[in-house]
Amino acid sequence: MNRLASAMKTDINVQVRNRLYYIGPAFSVIAAGILTLIAPAVDLAISIPVAMILLVGGSTLLYVVGLITFEKDEGTLNAVIVSPLRTYEYLLSKVLTLTALATFESVIIAGGATLLIFGRTQKMVTFNIALLLAGIIAIGVVYTLIGIIMMVRYDRLTDALVPVLAVAIPLQLPFLYFLGWLTHPAFLIVPTSAPTMLMVGAFRSLALWEWLYAFSYTIMMITGLSHWAYGSFRTHVIMKAG
Repeated sequence: MNRLASAMKTDINVQVRNRLYYIGPAFSVIAAGILTLIAPAVDLAISIPVAMILLVGGSTLLYVVGLITFEKDEGTLNAVIVSPLRTYEYLLSKVLTLTALATFESVIIAGGATLLIFGRTQKMVTFNIALLLAGIIAIGVVYTLIGIIMMVRYDRLTDALVPVLAVAIPLQLPFLYFLGWLTHPAFLIVPTSAPTMLMVGAFRSLALWEWLYAFSYTIMMITGLSHWAYGSFRTHVIMKAG
């Protein structure tokens, strides 16, 4: 536990030093303002979950890419290998700290948009806060794990850009499904769809199959991606270092 707490403290310090706790919230305030402009045309119950996929998910993936690249450039990743820190503790620290940052950004977007709309219309948008947070946390975990799986394979950012984009774009495509523009069920296979369904459920009632899908597929995806990230780290970082 002490090792995990120490790793989390180091990760947070690095994130603060790289101004993620300033850039992210500032970006979130702007996003909240934009949401209040489009909310009359696109229902807030849809626009907030979609914003989480496109904005918060995308920024979380960028954070993972940047931080792991920084650790490789500085040699701190190699230092982690020979330290007492366990692999799962390193991964858990990344997941917890970056998901916390993603949740912080999401709260600003959702809370800010809700308050701005209330100030303009005097109508408070009500939603299930616990369910919205569950979806936000789940999507933060999914994006962080996928970012780790991608970045441990590459030593340089330039080598990773195209593969990361090739993964990031499909991860964000479910916004088409939730906006109702393309409703093919194949979109529900994408790992980010189930957490998004949870967030939609915070604003409106879901059908039974939607509840089952949202909870079971989210748990299945996080479990599978966790094992994948662990195996990828051992294969591409620990074994590569000898």
